[in-house]
Amino acid sequence: MDFPVIISFYTKGTPYEEEVQNLLTSCKGFGLDASIQGVESQGSWELNCAYKPFFILEKIEEFNRPVLWVDADGVFVQKPIWQKAVESDLAVRIEDVPDFHPSKVISSTVFVRPEGKDLIHLWIQNCRDLLLDSNRKEEFWDQIALRGVVIQHPERVSPMPLSYAKIYDHPGDCQQVEKPVIEHYQASRRFKEKINGQKAP
Repeated sequence: MDFPVIISFYTKGTPYEEEVQNLLTSCKGFGLDASIQGVESQGSWELNCAYKPFFILEKIEEFNRPVLWVDADGVFVQKPIWQKAVESDLAVRIEDVPDFHPSKVISSTVFVRPEGKDLIHLWIQNCRDLLLDSNRKEEFWDQIALRGVVIQHPERVSPMPLSYAKIYDHPGDCQQVEKPVIEHYQASRRFKEKINGQKAP
């Protein structure tokens, strides 16, 4: 398979601008082809999250080759070796929990082939529908919007190996993965309130 381009964005003028330096450094250290750029805040943490599938689609169309989205707080711990687990149109971390669970899908690392563009279009539509739903009671996460796509198209989606989406302090992850490829540092826990406290541009 074509080696994917590592993609990510960070919101300018927020702590993510500094956080993403670790991802940039690790990509450079392992000689990984990366396209990581700063974007203006969409006005809130939720809206910034909702921009993720739009950005992924933009990069697929720009490169016309597979892409690997990594959240700005992610770091490559070792050089990836692409394998059968990412030979589907889309791969993402899928948890063994009920389908309605908000963390059924964890979108910190997402692999997409150009053939999976229609799945990203569906993800975008789900984001729009959720954000515009006046009856929505739960906080918006982009992974909740992606969950619907994964559930509806299981034949085109593969579970991302845990080693490519390890959460640094998750007890289960630490027990199962001794040497991760990608480790995520959950920056939203630290930065969400600050970003939501900023005025929209």
